[in-house]
Amino acid sequence: MIPCAARPRMAVFGDSHYACVRMAHGLGLVDLSAIDVEYWGHVGRRFNFLSCKDGVILPKDDFTAQRFAKFNEKGRSFLPAADFDVILFVGARIDVTDLFMVLLSAAVRGEFISSGLARRMVRDRLNSLMAYQFAQDFAAHAEALVVLSPVSFPTVGSPKSPAARTDPLRDCTAADRAKLWDMMAEVAAEDGLLLIPQPEETVVNGVFTSADFAVDGYLERADYAHRNAAFGAAVMRQVLALLKVGIV
Repeated sequence: MIPCAARPRMAVFGDSHYACVRMAHGLGLVDLSAIDVEYWGHVGRRFNFLSCKDGVILPKDDFTAQRFAKFNEKGRSFLPAADFDVILFVGARIDVTDLFMVLLSAAVRGEFISSGLARRMVRDRLNSLMAYQFAQDFAAHAEALVVLSPVSFPTVGSPKSPAARTDPLRDCTAADRAKLWDMMAEVAAEDGLLLIPQPEETVVNGVFTSADFAVDGYLERADYAHRNAAFGAAVMRQVLALLKVGIV
C-alpha cells in the first residue's frame, strides 16, 4: 500500500550504490522537500555484518553499528521499518544483471525457456540475496511500502562482460527488458515488495548503462559499477511518481 501521510517518512537503505541518490538529493537534482528522508547505508562489505529480524536491520557488532550510524542523519545504529512509511533499497547487492544476460540471450538466440522456468530462475535468484531477505522481513513485519531498485547494469565497455556474450544482446529492445522487469516485479509483489526497473533512459546496448551515468573518472578507476547523481535523480523520479509527491 502506498502511504498517504502528508509528508511520508522515507529511509534510503543501500550499499555504496545508494550514494548516487544521496548526491542527487544534495545537489538539488530532485526536490524531496515533500518527503522526510533519512539515509542508512555503508559500503557493501559491511553488509556481511548485518542481520534482520522482526522488521529491524541490526548490525552484528559495535564497529558495524558505529559505521552505519556515522552516515545517518539521526545517528541510528539500527534500522527499524516501523519508523518509516517508505523504505527504498538502492543497490544493496540486489544484482539481477546475470538473469538479464541469460534470459535475454536465450530469447535473442531463439531458445525456448518457458515462463514457468524463467519465473523460477527469478524467484531463486531473489531469494538467494541477503538484502532481498531483509526486504521480505520488512514487508512481513511493518506497514511501510518497501521499494527495491536493484544494482544497475554495468557501464558500457565493462571488461567483465565479454563481447562474445553481450554483443548479441544489442538487439534487445526496451520491450524485451520490460517483459523481464515485469516478471521480476510480479515475483517481488508476491512478497509484498515493489521492485522498480532501471530507468530506461539510462540503458544502452541491451544490458548496459550509458557512460553518461558513470561516476567521474570511471575509466581511470576501472569503476564500471557505480553511478553519478544524474542516475540517482532518475531513480528518485521513479519513486516520486509512485508516491505522487514532490516537484521534479
